[in-house]
Amino acid sequence: MSRVTGDAGTGVMSLLYPRLLPGETERRFRMLHEVPAGGHASLADNHSSRAVYAATGGRRVTRDELDQLRGSVLRVAHDQGFPAAPSAAQRTAFDREAAQVLREGCRMVPGEAAQRQVWAFLALVLLPDVCVWRWPADAGNRYVADRFKGTDLTRHALARLWTRAHVLRDDAADDPYHLLDVLGEADLDQIMARRSALAGSPALVRAIVRTHRDDEAGGASPASRAVASRAVASRAVLRESLTRLLRLTAFVDLDSASEPELGRLVRQVRSEARAALGG
Repeated sequence: MSRVTGDAGTGVMSLLYPRLLPGETERRFRMLHEVPAGGHASLADNHSSRAVYAATGGRRVTRDELDQLRGSVLRVAHDQGFPAAPSAAQRTAFDREAAQVLREGCRMVPGEAAQRQVWAFLALVLLPDVCVWRWPADAGNRYVADRFKGTDLTRHALARLWTRAHVLRDDAADDPYHLLDVLGEADLDQIMARRSALAGSPALVRAIVRTHRDDEAGGASPASRAVASRAVASRAVLRESLTRLLRLTAFVDLDSASEPELGRLVRQVRSEARAALGG
């Protein structure tokens, strides 16, 4: 599914991205509200004189590379109906494919991806039209600041997608991004919102998602159970499992566990969660 090749985790030098200065971030966010619907492409650019770079840690991304990244994300958006208002299914499909494009195409290490002003540049300078399309203004013509500024990377229009793809990338699989298809938006957000305790360990997140997938595929619910009821039970078990895992992180060092060990632990916790819920 990925449209851009390359992997920042294979020894390729990380790219350093422009970091939009706070004053310019605020100015550009205000500009979103001043441009009429359908006109936000006029704000797009591959450069800002009000941005800086980290002094070390890689090489600076070129304008041509930024143009290529914009083109790749735009193609995904066009495939899902951009610029017409997307349906719920199109938003989901965009998120899943754009996550892969960003993870592969950005070629940045987690340290660079943790910089809020990098994502402010990408949303407000490079891809404002796509971000507005994905996260449009409300009835009062107000945009949600977190989706554009990078104040909360778990909610940012683009940063949240990069993080999902980075955390869920499974290098041992033929399709390294197959785990992106397992959970819906709300359920995945339950994991990613607990970033410091859970999502800070990609191996743990992968174990949680794999166990959820395998549990459902293995028929933990009776075959006669209605689809809607199974979905409700599945979400309840997942959230109870997350609560129990959070308690464990307070006194168990999960970072030192191997991926097979994490898998066994998560399966045990999920089984206990299901039993506690009467499933």
